[in-house]
Amino acid sequence: MRLLQFLLPEAGPRVGLLDGADVIDLSAPAGAPRTLHEIYYGAGGSQVGLPAAVAALAERAAAGPRLPLARLAGAADSAAPRLLKPVSGPPGEAHALRVWLAGVTHGDSARLREIEAKQATGSSVNVYEQKYRECAAGGRPELFSKNDADAVVASGQAITRPADTQRLVPETELVSVYGVDCQGRIERLGYTGGNDVTDNGIEAANPLNLPQAKNWAGGCASLGPVLVTADEFDDRVVTVSCEVYRRGARVGAKEGETGQERLNMPERLYHMERSLFSRLPMGRQEFRVLYWGTPIVFADADLPGGVQAGDVMRLTFGGGIGVLENPVVALEVEDQLGRLR
Repeated sequence: MRLLQFLLPEAGPRVGLLDGADVIDLSAPAGAPRTLHEIYYGAGGSQVGLPAAVAALAERAAAGPRLPLARLAGAADSAAPRLLKPVSGPPGEAHALRVWLAGVTHGDSARLREIEAKQATGSSVNVYEQKYRECAAGGRPELFSKNDADAVVASGQAITRPADTQRLVPETELVSVYGVDCQGRIERLGYTGGNDVTDNGIEAANPLNLPQAKNWAGGCASLGPVLVTADEFDDRVVTVSCEVYRRGARVGAKEGETGQERLNMPERLYHMERSLFSRLPMGRQEFRVLYWGTPIVFADADLPGGVQAGDVMRLTFGGGIGVLENPVVALEVEDQLGRLR
């Protein structure tokens, strides 16, 4: 099943089931759930499984309204129906979605990060290669969070670029989605696409800048466009690509492979899951997403200066996930430092 969340301005958030190029509005029948969170935790998903719960809702909604996916994905007007993140906390409870990410999980990205760090510092520092080898030998993976779930945006929404950015780059990543079933067991609900946007200029200068390289206001990552349920997604090898457009012209493009068979860890995805969930167990009524790390890194030769305000990032994921697209805008903030000087 391919699921998505979308907004009807006159009716609020909805859940949709893709049927070809059309979206069945699962929220149309009276009293139907309006979010994926409600389907899983309030409409039986945590008891019978997400696919079974969605199938029951689809029967009720089969004769109801449909929308073309292209209409939702291409919405440029805030008053028009548009995509939301495919997974989120319920309205008003953004903290019910926790966003975690992994790094140094693919060989090409680890090597390029190491090269950039050496170029930025003039040092023979080898931390990325060390971490890659540590993970490959069964050691602790690199895991970090995007601290504000509201700063993770949907396809079509803007990624922001802070004024002090040194070099902003997209990172194209497969994302697994988790819930806690009625017996308290974590389960993979499905898979979606993610863009772990990173200021790799400040990260290359010093790896201790990682939290600042990954977190800022407005839009520091994206998620979507759809969630493919775990029973229908082959996560062994997934082809992904990333394109960057500037004033309509493509200025950067790369393709790579991710998936279980491309991770550099003995137990693949479970190696990261065990490390994450053993230290940070999931709470009841919580969703969590885990970005797997990118097989694609844009060196400066591939994308000089990184992405700029006005650019558009277009990420494509195999396996039915689709295209995740986000424009880039300047992050505008008030000067709140007056009393601190």
